[in-house]
Amino acid sequence: MPVRPEHRKTFPRGRIPETVLMFIRARGGAHAAVNAAFVYDPLADFYELPKKIRRLSTTEYYRGDVGPGFAWDSEVNSAVKELKKDGYVTSARRSGKSIWRLTQAGAERADFWLTRMTEKTSALGALKVTAELARPDPADEQKTG
Repeated sequence: MPVRPEHRKTFPRGRIPETVLMFIRARGGAHAAVNAAFVYDPLADFYELPKKIRRLSTTEYYRGDVGPGFAWDSEVNSAVKELKKDGYVTSARRSGKSIWRLTQAGAERADFWLTRMTEKTSALGALKVTAELARPDPADEQKTG
């Protein structure tokens, strides 16, 4: 579904699927499964989305004829649909609640992303940064120039 031009950078669309995988793996317990209703807000928190953006309606966000709801929820649902198609997630309804569960391939993919993020975080923390590496602010150069 096409996104309105003014909202093309509203959500981190390309990163949502991997974040969903990692969230389910980290919070889904031994069965790597979560109640879908409890995923949207923590992911929005992770991306530091303001309340106003979280409550952006689908009609404000997308072009064309769309159903009711919140655009953020729709983006997460689209990511899960993509993950299902790729064989990483299954969904089931229990007592009227949607449950998202990682497949074996999904668990392996989530572990890959979790390991990669941990390694990158450690690598960034280990970098030595000296004053010589800092670039001067162009505004400061103009003042002294």
